[in-house]
Amino acid sequence: MANQATAVAYAALLLAGSNTPLTVQNVEKLTKKAGVNVPNQLASQFVKAFEGKDIISLLSVGGGSSSAPVAQSTQAAAKPTEAPKVAEKPKDPEPEEDVDMGGLFD
Repeated sequence: MANQATAVAYAALLLAGSNTPLTVQNVEKLTKKAGVNVPNQLASQFVKAFEGKDIISLLSVGGGSSSAPVAQSTQAAAKPTEAPKVAEKPKDPEPEEDVDMGGLFD
């Protein structure tokens, strides 16, 4: 199942990169050429999930054509989360113990 889902994802990327419409028929055609049998239900669910969305802009991270998701994530990161602050008590240093080495260094 993981190989089938990966094949569908790659097919969708290829279709988006070539400006070919993302349809169940096009996804099935590409996956069959790749030698992967994909159930019609999987292809149709994937097409429904990305219907009306630009796949390339969804996958762009950083300097891509889509800066809105990056801006939103930086705004969310800029807001510090308020966690309860607990003052830690400094640990008392443990006293050094005299260890009898049996006259080793005498």
